[in-house]
Amino acid sequence: MKIVRNDKLIKRNKTIGNVASFAGIGILVFGLVMSFNPSPTKTLISFIALIVGFIIAQLSTYYVNRFAREPRFDEIIADNLSKLSDEYTFYVYSSPAAMLLVGPAGIWVPVPTTAGGEIYFDKKWKQRGGSLMLKLFGQENIGKPSMDIESNIKEITKSLTKELLEAELPQMEGILVKMNPKSTIGEVSEAPNLIVEAEALRRTIRKYDRKVEDGLSPETLAKINKIFDGTE
Repeated sequence: MKIVRNDKLIKRNKTIGNVASFAGIGILVFGLVMSFNPSPTKTLISFIALIVGFIIAQLSTYYVNRFAREPRFDEIIADNLSKLSDEYTFYVYSSPAAMLLVGPAGIWVPVPTTAGGEIYFDKKWKQRGGSLMLKLFGQENIGKPSMDIESNIKEITKSLTKELLEAELPQMEGILVKMNPKSTIGEVSEAPNLIVEAEALRRTIRKYDRKVEDGLSPETLAKINKIFDGTE
């Protein structure tokens, strides 16, 4: 498998995450200090500082989780997919989606989830259990992954239709990748997207790709890779 990765963007966003993390802590501490010996003015400043600090902490959590943690989610996924043939190309922050796998059967959009507790689907993605505090800070919240996948596929399709005929458009599938070793996968038979353990990702993709009867021609595959190779 080939990897096309935007290291410049990753480095920049890692810096943003680390700086925002220190800034958020600093503002929260400032707000706490201002709450000592309170006066109407100090109380107002403390309140504003706590709100701003919380918002910046949320922002830093987003960037740190994706760009500053070691190993990063994309590194874990790339390591699992590494034994795929050279017909596959894994795009990391260099396409309309954060991560994108282009192969002879079509396109896969892996979306990491750190949700805690039990992950299941009942009309929408849900979770039970897990850490309330981590959910509050967005670290173990299931969110709306199907909407994220749908949005990614729309953006990918928009990029592809600029260069490809409608008949050349590949099959595209989103797949949730469970990153939290403490979480479990519950009832997901009615889910609109697959969800797998990180270590089962390559096996799952191979299984589904083998079932595709009309894959991409070498010419179409080359066109798709050329489109994403040129995406900043």
